[in-house]
Amino acid sequence: MVSTYLTYRTYAQDLTKSLARTAAQPDLLRDKQYYEANIGNVKTVDEFINDRRLFGYAMKAHGLEDMTYAKAFMKKVLESDINDAQSFARKLIDSRYAIFARAFSFGTDGNVKSATPFVQSDFQIDDTIGLYSEHRVRQGAAVAAETQYFQTRLASLTSVDQLVGDERLFSYALTAFGIDPKHASETTIRNVLTSDLSDPQSTANSLGNVRYVALAAAFNFEADGGVGAGGAQSAVALNETVYLHYQATGNAASPAGAAHEAQYYRDQIAGITSVDDFIANDRLLTMALTAFGFIPSEQSTIVIRSVLTSDLSDPESFANSLPDVRYRTLAAAFGFQPDGSVGSEGAQAASMVDATMEQYLTTYDDVAAGSDEIASDIFRSRINLMTSVDALIDNSSLYNFVLKAFGLDPAKESKSFIRQVLVSDASDRTSFANLQLDASYRDLAAAFNFAPDGSVLPPLRAQVEKSELETINLYNSRVGESESEAAAAREESNYYHANIIRVRSLNDFLADKRLVAYALKAHGFEGEQISNDVLRSSLSSDPLDPDSFVNEQGDQRLRQLAAAFNFEPDGTVARVPDRALQTRADVMRTVDGFARQTMENDAGAQNEGVRLALYFQRKASIIVSPFSILADKALLEVVRTALNLPPEMSQADIEVQAANITKRLDIADFKDPAKLEKFLTRFAAMYDVNNGGFSTLSAASVLLTGQQGIGTNLGLLGSMQRILTGRG
Repeated sequence: MVSTYLTYRTYAQDLTKSLARTAAQPDLLRDKQYYEANIGNVKTVDEFINDRRLFGYAMKAHGLEDMTYAKAFMKKVLESDINDAQSFARKLIDSRYAIFARAFSFGTDGNVKSATPFVQSDFQIDDTIGLYSEHRVRQGAAVAAETQYFQTRLASLTSVDQLVGDERLFSYALTAFGIDPKHASETTIRNVLTSDLSDPQSTANSLGNVRYVALAAAFNFEADGGVGAGGAQSAVALNETVYLHYQATGNAASPAGAAHEAQYYRDQIAGITSVDDFIANDRLLTMALTAFGFIPSEQSTIVIRSVLTSDLSDPESFANSLPDVRYRTLAAAFGFQPDGSVGSEGAQAASMVDATMEQYLTTYDDVAAGSDEIASDIFRSRINLMTSVDALIDNSSLYNFVLKAFGLDPAKESKSFIRQVLVSDASDRTSFANLQLDASYRDLAAAFNFAPDGSVLPPLRAQVEKSELETINLYNSRVGESESEAAAAREESNYYHANIIRVRSLNDFLADKRLVAYALKAHGFEGEQISNDVLRSSLSSDPLDPDSFVNEQGDQRLRQLAAAFNFEPDGTVARVPDRALQTRADVMRTVDGFARQTMENDAGAQNEGVRLALYFQRKASIIVSPFSILADKALLEVVRTALNLPPEMSQADIEVQAANITKRLDIADFKDPAKLEKFLTRFAAMYDVNNGGFSTLSAASVLLTGQQGIGTNLGLLGSMQRILTGRG
């Protein structure tokens, strides 16, 4: 008989090839293909257990072939809540049952767990709210650009027809005065702008709408359409038009709107000659009150006048009698006298003008920001209550929030058009959203999880939750024991968790070096150089296809890495499948497990010692104590044989047995491939000696030199004899 050691080495020397040879057997290939084709169709535990081929395949893959008959027992295992330490599977001594349950996604009701659909995932919500918080800045910048265009073009106008004929000027002017440019007649507006307001029968006066009168009054066009002396608008009228436009478009609280008002304040405050002038100028008063922390609409002008004319040196003055110190601060910022006139430095000293505007530019958006925060809280709490795209579109507050976040104007966008965008597949280059020139539509589609029929889908994820957790656990298993290493690992794990869910393509993943480094370390590649080309080809490969790129590399670590992610062949991220019984990694482990079990059984048919050695090699990484060995008959047989322990040892107390093993073995050595191999070499030799399958002399050679087929000499005989009698 060929030696146990030599046969074992034949299998173990290139395990990948050995497994590939086994898997290529026609009957195994058919079973594999059946399993891969049908496991995804299973929706209940009864379907699974009653499919003899699927259930038998999985049971054998997990080393539970001898329990295939116990369907009721295995149903309880599969329906266990594997996260509950008191569940049926977790309470069983044999850990294989918990591992088996963890490989499948059955709920406690026997149904396959459904992936939770979300209109938006947490990070999509965060990103949308982040965009919304910036919408005033973006909108303000856009309005500022239109304002610049309006001011520049207005200075060169020579006729009313140039204003009416310029879509941007026309829209800007009408919007400022509350007139909808989309529904306004160019002829009517021309007649309004050339109206003589002193004539009650003029077009502006006869329309019965003060907006048209205000529009005509703001411009200086003659009856024949020419521009009057001083230009199309005076400086004061132009400033007022710009102010009204910021107000009308909701951009008064934008940085651009605030800057415009601040300049107006600086220009006008020096011309104020009395407190009544100041209070009569609503823009100046509003800015001053805002600067000192007041909400202007909540303040009485009578009270403010009394405050501004208070003598702060008089404890009995009006401002000093109010409990709110803001009133005294406001009064101190101005130079109004008790009679309402201004002091020697005017309404405000230059230094106080600067201080007031500095405060205004800090507080101008407090009310708007508070409103935005409330709107954001409402959005966060309600968005995932929407059950379809139509429910979102019909909810005006959420719909407006979303469009503003993505820089789109709810008043200008067609709801039917937005619906087509929202149900587009952002990963499909030919989808409706991706065919639009404006990238805002593509971003909008990518921020939501709607199906083509408008229903809600599970989100896109580069890793499903289970695979992400497995990656984090693998990473932590490779971290040192020092506190500094543990702290660094926690930081990296937090980064990985926060950012892997944001990955939308293989390019995104490869561009984030921290994510790549984390995943590589988790899968045992730390310190190794792997090119982006290899990673790209591997991660977009199908690890279940024996002819795929990743399988051709012959590195199981790379294959496991590919199975841990959810990338499509084109590098896009796949959507989390609904009611998937197994992840891709679980399917791969099941298929691999079946091939491994078959290989071990085939080896055992020739030589039981080889099967035991291969089994021990497979289980070595999860041996954590002598009790792991004592709980597994096959592991115990290998240890007992390798250490030449008598069978009677099993009659001793369990603690005594554990102590005996600990005295003879360092369990940690099984994590070291070289030391594990040396141990299995000893087992193989001792197995042959005990079973008469190999010559004593050759077995001793293996024991003493770690090689087979090397001769011995008389000098080795004494050592050999001591080993064989258990005294070496």
